[in-house]
Amino acid sequence: MIPTYLERIEESGYTYASRLEELVKVSDILTLHTPLTSENYHMVNREILATAKDGVIIVSTARGELIDIEALIEYVKLGKVRAVALDVVEGEPISSEHPLLKYGNVIVTPHIAAHTEEGVRGMDEAVVEAIINFLEDKPIDGVVVSPKNPRRVRPS
Repeated sequence: MIPTYLERIEESGYTYASRLEELVKVSDILTLHTPLTSENYHMVNREILATAKDGVIIVSTARGELIDIEALIEYVKLGKVRAVALDVVEGEPISSEHPLLKYGNVIVTPHIAAHTEEGVRGMDEAVVEAIINFLEDKPIDGVVVSPKNPRRVRPS
């Protein structure tokens, strides 16, 4: 019999958490890597932070709107959240006077996590590949917005 993913998780010595509330109670680090949806707006909020393990570290390179910043500031101030590293913040760009920036245990970068030498090179290579595929009438990987008539060139 093929083990289910839950059995494989348990056999590996891990515990499956079906809800964020369960996960934050036992996690030393909470790191967010999810797109923003109407269901997960402010998924890290006062209720989640209140139940989080004391001294939790929060990292997000996903979307700023996943975290209720006012609640985060409150729990950083209380010491419940030990450290924060964000590449995204709701309402970015934020000013140098943003209240989150006054804490020494908070790092905020200006939404540039992908802008490493390797990341930029990868973007360049993907663009070149997309152009070649377009010219050779092949499918283009990673198209986010697909026009109705992708092969029709506008007359000049």
